[in-house]
Amino acid sequence: MLLSILRKRIKDEDLMRLICLILANHKTSTSGKGMPLGNLTSQFFANVYLAELDNFVKHVLKAKYYIRYVDDFVILHRSKEQLADWQVKINLFLSEKLKIELHQDKTKIIPLRNGVPLVGFRIFHICRLLKKSNLRKMQKRLSGFRVKFTRGEVTKEHILLSVAGWGGYARMGNTYRLQMKVRKEAEEILEKCKPEKS
Repeated sequence: MLLSILRKRIKDEDLMRLICLILANHKTSTSGKGMPLGNLTSQFFANVYLAELDNFVKHVLKAKYYIRYVDDFVILHRSKEQLADWQVKINLFLSEKLKIELHQDKTKIIPLRNGVPLVGFRIFHICRLLKKSNLRKMQKRLSGFRVKFTRGEVTKEHILLSVAGWGGYARMGNTYRLQMKVRKEAEEILEKCKPEKS
């Protein structure tokens, strides 16, 4: 399916051969389905593929407030009934045209006062909060660093880069105190857990 969409847009045969090679050399749990996760082309492919959804939502459904980042999207509307109707139509469009489905556990109609879950944050009118699961992942990573740094399996630079990368992402929300807490924990690991001498 993705290849047929790409062929409509890309006329360069050498580039198409390279794309076919990239797509052919990844493994998925279901043959012929899925994207090469971790591959630098994945976001590009997802955006090309889901541009079809963008067109459907904007031009067929005429949804005014539609936001999508890769495979994460939100539609805002005053009417719960309108959103429910669009959800059915989007499900149908995705299954018939793109051969994919909405994630049932993550597809919800919620009031704005509860915040909008998007790209790892819960977004409210006045603030953006980092999801607790995201912070738990970082704390788990720090616990792993504590052990690995002591054993000499990970470098100081690796820990600092990981914390800086997470901080760059977390900074998009109202997370100053969380960032300071994570940074302090990383500094404690580097000070107290000296690598073992072999």
